[in-house]
Amino acid sequence: MQKVILYIQPQLRNTTTTQDFVRVDLMEEDLIELTQVIQDIKDIDKVFTDYSRTFNLPASKTNNKIFKHWYNPDIDGFDNQIISNARIELNHLEFKFGKVQLEEAVLKNGQPSMYKVTFFGNTISLKEIFKDDNLDALTWLNNFNHNSTYTNIKDGFSDGLDFTVDSVSYTDGVIYPLIAHSNPFTYSTSNYGHPDPSTQYNLAVTGSAIANRGVFPEDLKPAIPIKNIIEAIEKQYNLTIKSGGFFDSAALDGLYMWLHRNVGRMQTAGTWVGNSDAYGCTGTTCTELTDSTSAFGYFDLTTGVYLYKAALVALSDVTTIKLEITPASGFEDVEYSFDIVRVVNDESFTSATNQTGTQEISVQLGGTGGYNIEHIHWYQPNGTQFVGRVNSDDAFSFQAKFTIDRTVVFNNPVSPSNPPTYVFNGEFTSTSSSLSVTGGLVTITNQIPKMKVIDFLKGLFKMFNLTAFVDTHNNLVVKTLDDYYAGGDTHDITKYVKTDENTVGKTTPFKNINFQYPEAKTILAQEFRNINNTRFGSLEYESEIAEGSDYTVETPFSHMMFERITDIYESGSPSVLKSRTSYVQAGVSIDTDLKPVVDNPLIFYAVPNDIRLTVRRVNFAFNERPADGSLPTIDSGDSAYVVNTYFTPSNSSSLGFTTSAPYVPDTTNAPTYNINFGSEINSYSLTDYGGNNNSLFQLYYQNYITRVFNKRTRLFKFSAVLPLKVLLTLTLDDLIVVGTRAYTINKMSTKLQSGETSFELLNEPT
Repeated sequence: MQKVILYIQPQLRNTTTTQDFVRVDLMEEDLIELTQVIQDIKDIDKVFTDYSRTFNLPASKTNNKIFKHWYNPDIDGFDNQIISNARIELNHLEFKFGKVQLEEAVLKNGQPSMYKVTFFGNTISLKEIFKDDNLDALTWLNNFNHNSTYTNIKDGFSDGLDFTVDSVSYTDGVIYPLIAHSNPFTYSTSNYGHPDPSTQYNLAVTGSAIANRGVFPEDLKPAIPIKNIIEAIEKQYNLTIKSGGFFDSAALDGLYMWLHRNVGRMQTAGTWVGNSDAYGCTGTTCTELTDSTSAFGYFDLTTGVYLYKAALVALSDVTTIKLEITPASGFEDVEYSFDIVRVVNDESFTSATNQTGTQEISVQLGGTGGYNIEHIHWYQPNGTQFVGRVNSDDAFSFQAKFTIDRTVVFNNPVSPSNPPTYVFNGEFTSTSSSLSVTGGLVTITNQIPKMKVIDFLKGLFKMFNLTAFVDTHNNLVVKTLDDYYAGGDTHDITKYVKTDENTVGKTTPFKNINFQYPEAKTILAQEFRNINNTRFGSLEYESEIAEGSDYTVETPFSHMMFERITDIYESGSPSVLKSRTSYVQAGVSIDTDLKPVVDNPLIFYAVPNDIRLTVRRVNFAFNERPADGSLPTIDSGDSAYVVNTYFTPSNSSSLGFTTSAPYVPDTTNAPTYNINFGSEINSYSLTDYGGNNNSLFQLYYQNYITRVFNKRTRLFKFSAVLPLKVLLTLTLDDLIVVGTRAYTINKMSTKLQSGETSFELLNEPT
């Protein structure tokens, strides 16, 4: 019999002082049973860890001191909401590090009798560490913040933005891929195929007739490498992920997350000046207040500028200008400052700082005598123009409303007691409820999609069939399941196995396994679903088992179907319109109603598209797309902004085209990595490579799944009594030999004091 020793590092309320490990009193008669499983064939997409059945601890003086009389809610002591660090020793030799959670206390006659606790392996602590934190909690990512200048966006589109953080270089730390957030891109080397420039954006550049086409900065949103998000998790939570594991592998090179948090164009930190937005008016004097010929000035509904003109000979002229800011949904907690300013020199008349939620400010102009108006120079013949201004250090979207109240009283020589009085009032509300600050900083944590940190990691684990464990140096080791099983030792336990009885059963209760992404909202993936009655990128593994339920492995990420764009061009004499597939591939985030949409967080491969053919080139415009939908104009002509390379979104790690003339898609050699679960036609090379396209299933699931469903595979259950030397060295990646047959471990449960162990083993089929 081994002597089991348990140490706990208590977590106490209302203190940040780290507690020492203390030895816990155990009930000698209770056997502590520990179960170990890394991946269970009965629950394929789960990442498991060591765990024990709940066991009892006596309410001894030592344990009462450790748990600080937790059963009494009036005593502020042990905190069971935080799982305590723990370690188990066998005969004073280190066996397992992990966590202990206090489940309940049992009282008899009002006095504690025992405590019930559960031991977990260290991997379970990830849930405790991350809690419900979202990706926007990863503040290290803000080392990749950058100004949203035209030059930065163009460089991010064509070459990627490089950063140095703590003396480490991050090449392509931010890119701007060719994914449209609101309107699809078109391509026409002859200036066709885009009847409505407000809804279709032509990328082509050849020919003088299309100098006003191209990608505009506002059409794009950034993306960041998946590897950088993983590093940010390490930094944020002081984790050490062991180098050389899957997170350092080439499979993640070039894999990015698109920073598409909100519908429409990217919203950045910066400033909004309300001199170019449309407004509507409500009130009884809207006509007078918007009359541009009025001697008192007017409110311009097309810009949001209020032109004030003083009534110089009035007995009194009092005007109140009120500005109200109402945050859009999702921005209620964003801090902002706002003021009412003079257009000509940005002079602020009234302001409020560090505001959240709906707020208003106001300024009063005038008084008795039109020439005594505060801040207003009566001798200015054109009066003074007022606008609203909003500043925020974060992305901020809102609606603006102006209220104008003005009362002007003139002298009446005939009847002084009855002076002519003019009253004007109206409310002017921006027609857009999502005005935004612009021109400032792109803050990565403001742009990153809404997703929990733990869900992000789970998503990667499901995609690549990963497993994780904590090694003896407290490093988190992440491997593919195939790599994990390839790293173990071999243990022959034949002489320890109870030979009087064992069972042999079927490996899985499942008939079929579905590997899929969530139901897509984007148009091309939806059309694929409608035509093929299956989700794009999914795979259904069908076994020959007659009965059983279906099992689903689903990631939390969206999966976009990308498209090589058709080129519409003129040819012949007389010329006729023809079409051909261009070498430009793009994505678009719109639904089947052609409306912009936010789907689940999108991850994809970003592939630099080298320009070798004219029909691959695109243009980049260093100005804004007209808000009224009119044809945009690029200032410096056709050739000035030709982009020689750009980042093409793809579900494969390379586009797959030959590296020598004539530079055509390679239909023979599949890209090395592919994030479709099954065999889909490559959107760029337009082939599925005969099904051997290095899909997620083919690279990461096939060996395990086909083995589990092999007709010769069985689930063997053995009982053994293992000596201490085996218990201390046996790990789940080891190969177990019983008799003449070798097995891998599916699950093992051990009574620590006696060494009695129940094995679930999978045979190696012949």
